[in-house]
Amino acid sequence: METKLLAVNDLVPGMIIGSSVLSPTGKVLLGKNAAVTTRTISLLAMWDIRFVYIVDDVAAAPNQPSEQPEQPDSLSQVFKDFYKEYSSIVDSSSRSFDFVRNQKQVPVPELKDISFGIYSTVLSTGPTLMEYLLVCDQKLADEVSRHSVMVAFISGMIGRAMRLPEETVQTLVLAGLLHDIGKLVIPQDGSSGPEDHVIHGAKLLRNVDGISQDVLAAVLYHHEYMDGSGFPLAKQGDKIPVLARIIAVANAFHREAYHDTVNPFISLEHIAQNKFTKFCPEVCQPFLDSVRDCLINSSIMLTDDRTAQVVLFDRERFTKPLVRTTAGAIIDLSTVKGIAIKHILNQEYLAAVNGGIS
Repeated sequence: METKLLAVNDLVPGMIIGSSVLSPTGKVLLGKNAAVTTRTISLLAMWDIRFVYIVDDVAAAPNQPSEQPEQPDSLSQVFKDFYKEYSSIVDSSSRSFDFVRNQKQVPVPELKDISFGIYSTVLSTGPTLMEYLLVCDQKLADEVSRHSVMVAFISGMIGRAMRLPEETVQTLVLAGLLHDIGKLVIPQDGSSGPEDHVIHGAKLLRNVDGISQDVLAAVLYHHEYMDGSGFPLAKQGDKIPVLARIIAVANAFHREAYHDTVNPFISLEHIAQNKFTKFCPEVCQPFLDSVRDCLINSSIMLTDDRTAQVVLFDRERFTKPLVRTTAGAIIDLSTVKGIAIKHILNQEYLAAVNGGIS
């Protein structure tokens, strides 16, 4: 099978990759014999891949049906596969962020590899992504790494729910991953406060090759709020870039939902109550709709230590859904005093992890 070198700009959907395409760090981005699609071309451009080898004559490519990935035989197996990928991404992020912390330099190829992995997982996992993330937080990971990965995942999910162009979603995922990078380089002499991390992050990324102005702006402004109550410049409304508005919601959700226990309900209600003040409604509503759909039928622990399942939500009151206990009792938490949601608990997913990730 003969191959030829072709500029990415000249690729046409339907062509066949003749040799594996590697990232600068050696990660396989596209395997040999992969079919070129419009999304493939977009991803290659994002990764600054300018030339690839393709099969010289498409007709000469093996005329065999492409192998279909083996379908997992249970939801637990699907979650195991996701969990392994998620854990690998968190571990890689921790290593890259340790490098930033120690060297005060940004390993752009490695971080783009990680953001590509997150973006690819967002695409491949589909509607169940948020469902998995809700029970998948790694408390043992470095806090900045763990939070950054989760914000990148959630931001990517919001971007797709908003039907943003795929290239914009890719940029959004990278910005979400880097949004708190300034926390890694804040001086330890007490001269800077916590709010200064956005300034330090922007300064760190300002002259780094491969970091776009859109990413830089999202990092700098992700704590700005629509009503002007944010920082560092108290920007308002349309003066805040769209990517920063999205990351603001993803950041607020993860920070509040996972601070002590896994209880996204309180954080969702906070976002719902502030979607016309602090947050952008065009960002909030697709996010709230997606997460609400994921939480229907989810297992929860109540404050009286009974387990239950979410049956129905009031549109805005996320902390007070209608639930069914394992004994079959129907409870409307909006009318019952003294009982609330303690935390989310999905038995099947936890069983998959506790049973071992092979």
